[in-house]
Amino acid sequence: MKKETSKEVGKGLIAFGNLIGGLSIVNGLFGANHNLPAGVTIGVVIYSVSMLYITGIKLINKGAD
Repeated sequence: MKKETSKEVGKGLIAFGNLIGGLSIVNGLFGANHNLPAGVTIGVVIYSVSMLYITGIKLINKGAD
């Protein structure tokens, strides 16, 4: 990928992580249906958001070089 493309994909992944985190908080507060226990849901959300942030930061740094 080109440098600018890597940067933009990295920014998109960070924005997607924000979206997942925000929607998970809203769904946790106002959602009625729960298929998984709360601990498992929190673990999955934390893992996915952190991996999206780490991947996004790596891509942004790759594009900056």
